[in-house]
Amino acid sequence: MERRDRVLVAKVGAVVFAWALGAPAILADAAAQPNVSVASAVSGASAVARGPVTVVAPLLPAADELRTSAGVAWPELFVPAAPRARASTALVEPRSSVRAAPAPARRAGPGPEAYVRDGIVLASWYGPRFYGRRTACGQTYTPEILGVAHRVLPCGTLITLTSPTGRSVTVPVIDRGPYVAGRALDLSNATRIALACSDLCHVRMVVLR
Repeated sequence: MERRDRVLVAKVGAVVFAWALGAPAILADAAAQPNVSVASAVSGASAVARGPVTVVAPLLPAADELRTSAGVAWPELFVPAAPRARASTALVEPRSSVRAAPAPARRAGPGPEAYVRDGIVLASWYGPRFYGRRTACGQTYTPEILGVAHRVLPCGTLITLTSPTGRSVTVPVIDRGPYVAGRALDLSNATRIALACSDLCHVRMVVLR
């Protein structure tokens, strides 16, 4: 056999050997690509085998083969990165920025001034914003009504009031109040005028019945 024939046989043998080694990888790569059929990959490989080939490039194994090959330190380039941990989807209830409304303050019980039957007490008065409302004793409160508000005396109880100037008037209990510590009576507007009292005044009260 001539030298030229031996060279040709060696080339053909190299191509066949390369095809035997790379065919599984070519078929696997073709199967992974939806637009490339296995038949076209095979025909392409056959064309390479038929044509003049001077250099045969080694085929890289698949990523799984790289990762599982024992005894070979493959570059991390071929190893898929570990998946990132997903952020927690648990809903975290935000703290409310609106504070709960404070519980309404309880009214203090009647002080000792509410139990005076004959003595000097501190009186205030209540007026315009209460006009037209019904009192605790059932009357309609007006600027002309005579009466007082008291914490504990029954509705209709008659009280004689005397101011520091000597003016005196007898009026019934028509409402509940006052709710300020130290005050024994809330005078109606007409009662305040009859006694010539200012916003606050000391009066002598005598419970009649």
